[in-house]
Amino acid sequence: MRDLLVKIALRLGLYQKAVACINRFKFEIQARRMHKNGLSMLAAADKVLSDMGIRPFLTYGGLLGAYRDHGFISYDPDIDLGILVAEIPDNLHTKMEEAGFRLFRQSYIKATNTVLEETYLYKKLHLDIFYYFTEGNDFYSVIPRKHETKEWKEANCTDGFPTDRSYVPASEFERREFMGLNIYMPVKTDEWLRAIYSDSYMTPVKNWNAKDYKTRIIHTTQRCYRRLIDQGETPLNPSSAAIGNINK
Repeated sequence: MRDLLVKIALRLGLYQKAVACINRFKFEIQARRMHKNGLSMLAAADKVLSDMGIRPFLTYGGLLGAYRDHGFISYDPDIDLGILVAEIPDNLHTKMEEAGFRLFRQSYIKATNTVLEETYLYKKLHLDIFYYFTEGNDFYSVIPRKHETKEWKEANCTDGFPTDRSYVPASEFERREFMGLNIYMPVKTDEWLRAIYSDSYMTPVKNWNAKDYKTRIIHTTQRCYRRLIDQGETPLNPSSAAIGNINK
């Protein structure tokens, strides 16, 4: 039934609008949960990752909220952390699971099995971990976009999703106070936020979209795919193929 409804929606040109409405409803629920219990999830994630010798740093919406709003962005449904690929240990998944984090989904490059992003569930909260690669004087993460014409299940079974690279200047990290916690953030926070959100990042925009701004984001020819761990797929080890070059 689900596939039939999707085909009808695609044929009528209603699919994207339907997905947007559903996601808006989901995000509102997740945002309420996040503002209630997000700080405890962040504290737990910071502890387990730091105990493994990782420096988990706030990025994207998490970093923007910490710097601009001195807290969580009111409509943010999850917490975004970054990890440098050179710091990923082999036992990451095991230690995260022991700390109560259930791996939910992975985005990856199929040709090399390189993991780009992982989503964990923690007491119904969402934690997104973005893996950062090094290129010259920059770090970058790889961000999936919506498929040009297909709904996500069909895209995942066929040609995958288009991707962007989001570049930020290479930076050291330091612990800073955030809502009573001391959390890693890039020393070059202002430069990072300008690279991601443009020079006007201090002005809140609820429906912000990267394509509307001249940020340091470039389209690539790479396609990525999803592994749905909650549906029984075997997770990839993010440390096994993370080190090395990703061809544009």
